[in-house]
Amino acid sequence: YKRLNKAQKEVVEAIEGPVMVIAGPGTGKTQILALRIANILQKTDTQADGILCLTFTNSGVHAMRDRLRKYIGGASSRVNISTFHSFATELIDEYYETLDYIEKPKLIDDLQSVALCDAILSENHFEHLTSRSNKSQYFRDIKNLVSLLKRERLSPEDFSAEIQKEISDIRKDEGNISTRGDSKGKLKQEALKRIEGLERTEEVVKFYSMYELLKKAKNLLDFDDVLEEMVRLVSISDDARDDIREKYLYVLVDE
Repeated sequence: YKRLNKAQKEVVEAIEGPVMVIAGPGTGKTQILALRIANILQKTDTQADGILCLTFTNSGVHAMRDRLRKYIGGASSRVNISTFHSFATELIDEYYETLDYIEKPKLIDDLQSVALCDAILSENHFEHLTSRSNKSQYFRDIKNLVSLLKRERLSPEDFSAEIQKEISDIRKDEGNISTRGDSKGKLKQEALKRIEGLERTEEVVKFYSMYELLKKAKNLLDFDDVLEEMVRLVSISDDARDDIREKYLYVLVDE
C-alpha cells in the first residue's frame, strides 16, 4: 500500500458508494482491486464471501486470486472471484424456472455454436449469405453480426424494423432523388445500392431467427445468451435481485 501513488491510494481507500477507475494496461488495476478487497475486509465487518469480483477471462480470475492470496492468505479462497459468464451461468442454473425454462439450459461453446450455424446455412436456402461453391463463405461475418446484435439486445424483429426504417429514410430523403436526365425523379444509383445492401442484410434476420429458434428447441444457450439472460433475470425478478444484494455487499468489476 505504501508504494502506491496518490490516485491509487484513493481507490483502495474508497469503500463506500460507487467507484469507477479509468486506467490503461499495465497501471496495476488487478493489484488495486486486490488491495481494495483487503481494505474492505480490514475496515468493515463484511465477510470474505460477501464480496464478489467479476472479470472477463479465466486468466484474470487466476491473477486476482493469486494476488489476493498474497495479501490476505487463506481468506482469499472465500472471496467470490469469477468471470462474467461463470457467474451468469450459476444464476441461470439457480433461477432457470424464473426465466421460463423447463429444465436447466445447456451452455454450448464456440465450436458447438459454429456447428449449429453451419447446419442452418447448409440445410436452408439463402440467396446472399452463402455461395454455391462455399456454403460457409460469409459464416464469420454472419456470426459476428448476430453476436453484435445480441449484445445490443436487438431481436430479429428489432433488427428487421431498423433495416426497414433505414430503407424508408433513404427513399424519403430528397437528396437521394435525381433532378436531371432520364433518371429525373427517381432514386440515384448510390441510394439504390444502399437499399440493395440493406435488403441483402435482411437475410441475416432470417438466419438470426432460425438460430434462436433452433437453440430454444434444443434448450441451449450460447455465450452471448448467458449475459443477456443474467440481465433479463435481474430485470424481471425482485427475488433474484434481493438475493444478490443480500449475498454480495460489495461488487468489484475488472473490466
